[in-house]
Parts: sequence; C-alpha cells; structure tokens
Amino acid sequence: MSHLSRTLPIKRAAHVYLVRGEELLLVEERMDDGSIFYGLPGGKANAGESLADAAVRQVKVETGLTVTDLQFVSLLEGEMLTGTRNECYANFARFTAHFHGDLDPTDPEVVGVKWVPFAQVEALIRYGPPPECEERNPLIWVPTRDFLHGEARTYYPI
Repeated sequence: MSHLSRTLPIKRAAHVYLVRGEELLLVEERMDDGSIFYGLPGGKANAGESLADAAVRQVKVETGLTVTDLQFVSLLEGEMLTGTRNECYANFARFTAHFHGDLDPTDPEVVGVKWVPFAQVEALIRYGPPPECEERNPLIWVPTRDFLHGEARTYYPI
C-alpha cells in the first residue's frame, strides 16, 4: 500500500506550560497499569474546537485553574504510534498562559497536581510501554525540555 493511500485519524491536543518562578505545573494521572504518569495540563480537542479553546477547557478540568492570554509556543506534527491500533496523525499545540484560581482538579483521572522545579521535570518522565500511549514517546517531551532550557522552537516534526 502506498503512503498516499493511507488515511489516518487526526488527533488534536493542546497543553499549557504553567510556570511559577522556576517551577512547572504537572498533573499526576493513574495509568491503566496502575503506574503514575506525570504530564502537562491539557488534552484532546473536541470536534470543531480550536486548540486554544481545548487548552483552556482541559486545564480548568485537570487543575482547577483558569488560564487567560494564551501565547503559542510550539506545534508538534506528524504520525504517532505507527503500527499500533492507536496510530494517528498528531497536531499537538503547546502554549503558555496567565492563570488564576486554586488547584482543584475535577477530572477523575487526575490524582494530583504539583509544582515541580524545572531541574526535576525530566526525571519524572517515564518512557516505554504501553506503546499505545503517546505520552511515553520521548519525542513528545523534546519541546518541554527545550522550553525549560529557554530554547523552545516553533515547530517539531514527529
């Protein structure tokens, strides 16, 4: 089958770098295997929803915070999870934003929200199986690493 004849579902998601001093806000979620996953607040966009609107909605549910004045940082784009049942074409946006409110997640999958010093963020990231989990793909974390080092690029092909 030629490359051009393949049709992949498109997954659109947006995440927000919320910064307090030299700390980044991460959410703790429990994975299907019982392990704890640390990720950026944000998530999948609904049909017809802009990536910015998805970022605002998802951050509110996952952290309790209201974000305003979103500023675009990076776009990740390309094929994800090739060869698995969740293979898709990804458009993942990253923003920064102003925020206010109290940490009060209402998403049942979120078991905690914590401010993590920049220097400790990468140590919390878990790579590897399950392969159907794009958050475990090291490429997803390259923009965050660059952001924390003040070297964010606008575009990251996956």
